[in-house]
Amino acid sequence: MSNLPITNRSSDSKSNSFLSSFFGQKALDNFFQDFSSHFPFSKESSGLIDTKLDFVTPKVDIVERKKSYELTAELPGLESKDIKLSLSDDILTISGEKKYESDEDKEDNIHVMERSYGSFQRSFRLPVSVEQDAINANFKKGVLKILLPKSAKTQELQRKIEITD
Repeated sequence: MSNLPITNRSSDSKSNSFLSSFFGQKALDNFFQDFSSHFPFSKESSGLIDTKLDFVTPKVDIVERKKSYELTAELPGLESKDIKLSLSDDILTISGEKKYESDEDKEDNIHVMERSYGSFQRSFRLPVSVEQDAINANFKKGVLKILLPKSAKTQELQRKIEITD
């Protein structure tokens, strides 16, 4: 196996900008990741970042519907037994590990390894409107879907406000 570090770099022109050359692309990426908070869901930092593993943080979509929120996370190459979902103090945490599996001979030289392996964790502070006892999740074809139902009281209090010209 090669000892060369493998980094993910964007091919767009932003990676060559003045700011990225001055601060470093990883610092800028972290700044913008921390800056965006996905209201009403705010990102909780675990403080445990292992840059050697460089596992890609699972990408998520959060959609608000009339009666619920739906959080969808892409977790390709994993099985449900590899994923842990926990809730503590209004913080929903998705964690797991993608293990490296190899069939090749130990003496083979790997020339390119772009897939990521290692542990991951994403945490989200839930809005008070979520009925925490009714949260459910399912996992199919590498996609984790978490349904976060809104409380009945929250659904009753929702209303549309007209804007006049």
